[in-house]
Amino acid sequence: MRKFAPDIAALVLRLAAGLIFIPHGWSKISGKGAGAFAADIAANYHIPSILGHLAAWSEFLGAVLLIVGLLTRLDAFLLAATMFVAAFIVQLPDALYEVPPGSIKIFVALHGIELPLALFAICLSLLLTGGGKFSLDAIVFRRFRRKS
Repeated sequence: MRKFAPDIAALVLRLAAGLIFIPHGWSKISGKGAGAFAADIAANYHIPSILGHLAAWSEFLGAVLLIVGLLTRLDAFLLAATMFVAAFIVQLPDALYEVPPGSIKIFVALHGIELPLALFAICLSLLLTGGGKFSLDAIVFRRFRRKS
């Protein structure tokens, strides 16, 4: 079991993150579309709209690729960057602005950013470790190594 523990851990992280990201990404690309999401964050947060498009598609398509473990490190990088912005640029200022009197500010702030912060940590872990043996990356890149 110890032999496969890191690979099973990578699989669990990939599945959990992917399943969380898919509905968030789908909500951004369906309906009014990624363009509306990109325009909204450009207007409200002064983030270039191209990054809004990238974030929306990363949350959906990147999540699907993350689940199967294809281009895991690239997917994890894009999703980690998206979650960094979500946590510290979008949600943290709102959390700090709405601190109820008598509350401990750091706890209120952490509560306000807990999901994007957790997803940022998961994606950062996958960026560092890769998809593991139970991923398409392992199959695809194993073939490339044999041919080299």
